[in-house]
Amino acid sequence: MIKHLLLAAAAATLLAACGSGDDAAAPAAAAATAADAPAAAEPAAEVAEVKFDLKNATSFTLTHLYMSPAASDDWDTDILGEQVVAAGETAEVSIDDGVESCMYDLRADFDDGDSIDVRGVDVCKIEGTTVTISE
Repeated sequence: MIKHLLLAAAAATLLAACGSGDDAAAPAAAAATAADAPAAAEPAAEVAEVKFDLKNATSFTLTHLYMSPAASDDWDTDILGEQVVAAGETAEVSIDDGVESCMYDLRADFDDGDSIDVRGVDVCKIEGTTVTISE
């Protein structure tokens, strides 16, 4: 099953999809597009905290959510911790460690073994919005 991550950000909508869960051996590949987005975005100023709602509109449980600064080569700790986001549920996500750069990479893992990687997301633009993962 192909899953999509929909990020509503100002006037732009980003849509990312990764490989099907039917082929677990396939590498996770994500593509992102922006509608009406400028070619090169200015980096946003540092903010203390970014909060948004994460809606799981898939039929699978979201088991892990990793967010790391785009400049990092490693994933930070699972933001969900012991929490999971069941199919149809919504959870509040908060990055409160002082967001030095608004550009983050996201990885969402599901109980069917599938995952979505989205690179270069401006999390400052999704502050206060709902991010939806759908099939």
